[in-house]
Amino acid sequence: MTLTQTTATARGATARRLLTLPFLAAMLAACAVPPPPAPPAPAAPPPDEIEVTPLEKTRALLITAEATPSAAASRQAIDAVLALDAPDGGLLLRAERLWTRLPEEGRRDLADRYRGARLAWLQNDSEAALDRLPQVDDDRDPALYFGALVLRAELLTETSAWHEALRSRIALDPGLLEDPARQHENQQFIWELLATVDAIQRQQLFAPDASDAERGWAELFVALRAAGADPQAFDRAVEEWTAGHPDHNARIYLPDLRDATLRSDAPPRRVAVLLPLSGSLADLGNAVLDGISARHARDHGPGAPLRVLDTEGEPDLAEAHYRNAIAEGADRIIGPLTRDEVDRVAAIGSGPPTLLLNQPTQPLPESFSVLSLAPEADARAAAAKASTAGWRNALVLVPEGTFGERVADAFREAFESGDSRVAAEYRFQARSPDLNAQIGAVLAVDESEARIGRLGRQLGLRLQGDPQIRADVDGIFIAGPARDLRMVVPHLHYHRAHRLPMLATAHAYEGRPQPALDEDLSGLRFPDAPWLFPERNPEPELRQQLEAKIDDVVVEVTVDLELEADVETETAAARLPRFAALGVDAAGLVTELERYRRAPQLQARGAAGNWAWQPLIRSWVREPGWFEFRNGRPVAVRAAPEPGNDG
Repeated sequence: MTLTQTTATARGATARRLLTLPFLAAMLAACAVPPPPAPPAPAAPPPDEIEVTPLEKTRALLITAEATPSAAASRQAIDAVLALDAPDGGLLLRAERLWTRLPEEGRRDLADRYRGARLAWLQNDSEAALDRLPQVDDDRDPALYFGALVLRAELLTETSAWHEALRSRIALDPGLLEDPARQHENQQFIWELLATVDAIQRQQLFAPDASDAERGWAELFVALRAAGADPQAFDRAVEEWTAGHPDHNARIYLPDLRDATLRSDAPPRRVAVLLPLSGSLADLGNAVLDGISARHARDHGPGAPLRVLDTEGEPDLAEAHYRNAIAEGADRIIGPLTRDEVDRVAAIGSGPPTLLLNQPTQPLPESFSVLSLAPEADARAAAAKASTAGWRNALVLVPEGTFGERVADAFREAFESGDSRVAAEYRFQARSPDLNAQIGAVLAVDESEARIGRLGRQLGLRLQGDPQIRADVDGIFIAGPARDLRMVVPHLHYHRAHRLPMLATAHAYEGRPQPALDEDLSGLRFPDAPWLFPERNPEPELRQQLEAKIDDVVVEVTVDLELEADVETETAAARLPRFAALGVDAAGLVTELERYRRAPQLQARGAAGNWAWQPLIRSWVREPGWFEFRNGRPVAVRAAPEPGNDG
């Protein structure tokens, strides 16, 4: 006999015994002598009602819904799961299956889309939740409409869809008037989102289709950015804004903004600097250190403590130095510099406010922020410039390779965040023997010549036409080092592309005027650090100080080295002036990190450009200076004001 058979037999015997017991009891009772009558028993209290917990009720509703095709039963069970404080994965999975069984036409209703989005969100799938709640239409049920708005705003923020999240939170704000705590939290999110979206997306809040609420928030942000941390300018900006928006909800947030903007913080007591000062990256590290040291001594006095630690470009050493700096009492840290070092330090997860000098490959903990000179930032600045200038279609020309892909991707992403598009992209090899033909093809000059030829054959005439470049682009974004652009841009001029505006990255300029070499680049505009241009440098004395050190060294050694002395005694700050400017700005920003975090509308005017804090990605975005080659020399170009600011 098998185990199964044995178990079944035992169960049958047990059942039979249980069934015969009542029968035997009845027989014995019939044969017994009747007992004397007992006194009447007191009335028993009514039995207590059996309490059913929410979890038990939910499980029962799930069982019922799973056993029937009723959509109403499925919705009731799903709602019960969603009403639990912390439903486990099994319950969520069962509710998810029920949601997928709902009729397709029913899932178009806001209520069902909201149910599905909440289920996906609770299962940590924000993207799926957003797919189920692509928009929130007005609904007859105010509670449902409001709840869906709240969830969509949360999902958009979680998935880094900053611009849509901003518009959703602005739409949500009027519904929070009776809940001051939640409204304050929502308005804080609105302000942080205004600081996080790029200039192109913020510009859209001034478009004709923008709501009055959106325009009001955007105008306030731009006005307070222009006012800066000056109390009188702040109050004037608020007064003027309030006159134009007397009933706007942002008025509630103004006292907090004023305190956040005008309250100052104690300066740091001890700053540590982690840089590669030896090894293959020594020049970069020392250029940054020159800038940090000069600014720190100027702002805090020559004897102000500055702990400098050489990472040698090694992640292990960077991590060890970071931990040591904390143990020694550093309350601000600048660095490290390389991406691998930055990733290692950020993985520690906590520490004093830290300015990393490169973009990490992972999300950053609260105490970290990024200040860097990346080619992608130049490309995004060019995209914002193009959008402000009215470009709607752009042609992108970049060199083959990793650098070209990075800047092309960054330009396209920023440029297409608005209503514009990249019409065509081309990867060039500057030394290709058929470069001229390739440039002509990408400009569609050959197509124009072919049209002229066809027309001549049709007419039986020999036409001398003027081939035209493509008409579907408003401008050209071109990137690459100066030595490559000197080869490519003349071909653009040859094919009459000089009629189109051209924007580049800072790599177009080698850091010193060379009119004979750069004559063919005339008309090309590029973003760069004001530090390199005396008429725009906000820190001329610091640069003179660094250059004076160079002059002193040259005087001492020129007798022995003669013409080679200038090269061999030139400091890292002189060879890499943009990184010296980065160091100057890092030393200035690290002093007031908390103020910028509280009031992200503030901009810091710096040697590398104007820096603004993006709170939701913990990164500093740079607004560079703009320059144009004229007769081979770079000339400063006045920046256009942001929409909403007449200054």
